[in-house]
Amino acid sequence: MPNPSHIHPSLAQVRQLGLITDDELDDAIAELEIIELQRKHNEEEGIDVPELAAGAGLVDTLAWLLLTDLLPQDDFLQRVRDLPRQHGGAALLERQQLAADALRQVNRQAIDTLYDEDLIDQWQRDAAHARLPADRLLASPVAALRDMLRQGILSAPQFEALRLRTRQRGSELGRIIVDGAAQRAHRPAYARPVTWVMPALLLVVVLAVAGRAIMSRQAPAPATIAEQGVERPELQQNAAHAVESARLPGAGPDLSITVVQDGATPPAP
Repeated sequence: MPNPSHIHPSLAQVRQLGLITDDELDDAIAELEIIELQRKHNEEEGIDVPELAAGAGLVDTLAWLLLTDLLPQDDFLQRVRDLPRQHGGAALLERQQLAADALRQVNRQAIDTLYDEDLIDQWQRDAAHARLPADRLLASPVAALRDMLRQGILSAPQFEALRLRTRQRGSELGRIIVDGAAQRAHRPAYARPVTWVMPALLLVVVLAVAGRAIMSRQAPAPATIAEQGVERPELQQNAAHAVESARLPGAGPDLSITVVQDGATPPAP
């Protein structure tokens, strides 16, 4: 545990509330020290990383920890879900409200980035602000744009028009955000079936190894070796034909594997 005299007051209080661990507190203090060193050595260039103001309150401090990933969102959300087992009454409400406010603040910044990059208009920004989630983190502007689509703030036709406009005259960051959201939007509900090419290849390898082992143990006569020299190309040709057939739809036995994501309906057989 670091010396309390060197801890940012709000960081110390967030730790006292049990919303961060000692290790996360140490990491935050180290980050602030690094930022301070960078400021001293680059006074003219400035600092291009999120900073925690000296007078930052609890919400700003918790939001800064989430924004910089010094507080991993999965660990934090699980910690918030566990709060009712550890606290009750006013103590529980205080911690839950602080966590919700911090999540909203980080999510608001993700929405604001969309507006700053001219990806959404003022009305869409205000509508998204009014529906900011307080129980999950929109970890990036890509996630924020996807959330707006999910909530219907941005319709599918509007998104397609946005893709066209961004591709033609959008900023580099804007194109990255829209392309990222489009890739996630068009991701299939289930993975493409895996053909039985790999099992067929494995069978070829097993047959080849087994053949070599049998030949080495039997030590056949020259005449036998000559006969095998005739049979081996036929075996290789048959194996290659089996592998090639695996690429054709409907060829061979049904050994496909389909991976289904949570909540998705698998394809009809």
